[in-house]
Amino acid sequence: MKFKGLGAFIRRYFFNPEWRCAACGKEIFGGGHFCAECLAKLPFISGYICGHCGRPVPAPAEYCEACKNRITELDCGRSVFRYEYPVSGLILRFKYGGQKYLGDMFAEYISSAYFKNYFAADFICYVPMTKKSEKKRGYNHGRLLAEKVSLSVGVPVEHCLVKVKETKRQAKLSRKERVSNLSGAFRVADKKAVNGKTALIVDDVTTTGATAQELCTVLKKAGARRVLLLTAAEVSPGKEDDKRTKPVRKLFKLKGER
Repeated sequence: MKFKGLGAFIRRYFFNPEWRCAACGKEIFGGGHFCAECLAKLPFISGYICGHCGRPVPAPAEYCEACKNRITELDCGRSVFRYEYPVSGLILRFKYGGQKYLGDMFAEYISSAYFKNYFAADFICYVPMTKKSEKKRGYNHGRLLAEKVSLSVGVPVEHCLVKVKETKRQAKLSRKERVSNLSGAFRVADKKAVNGKTALIVDDVTTTGATAQELCTVLKKAGARRVLLLTAAEVSPGKEDDKRTKPVRKLFKLKGER
């Protein structure tokens, strides 16, 4: 066996990340993505949620303060986790650190949420990137997620959305600035694939909902009957900066962040 082939064999069978806890790196056996300790710490969304966007709320509500009169074009949104440690760090590793295998894990949870919430979509789409940004990062994590979820739920992916202008980094902007930043940034390239159908947007995180609102608007203008949203995590208002993810953000330097 050549040295190159031997190295690949060792990495595959002795250092396979799928054999280790995604959060702490401890070896795990018997399947799953997390060791028992980390699994118990996962910040699943539970209890009361907003009937519209799916954010946690203290009491039953059709609309929460984060989405009321703001995310108006979305028909229904749901998320699996709160954007907290260790999920927040895992998303950054998947999004900016090139750890694409984490997309399989997030896709499993998103797919479960699809069935749990009785969603029924005609096609799946994702947040597009400009060619320049995608080339810089090396991949579009949203597209990877959408394609993996598609395989699990049996709903095809339509590459119908395109990003037509570069935008500033969203993380440092207020909600008003995010809305302005994204205005006119997207368009539907294939209206026939959208017209009269129910679209499902798959993404990693819902923060202010500005991106979802912009995508839903262009999809509805193109003739979409309904637009649904599923994300791995949601950022509760006032919790945009998770201090425990700062070392990860610094390590990856947020390569190609949109």
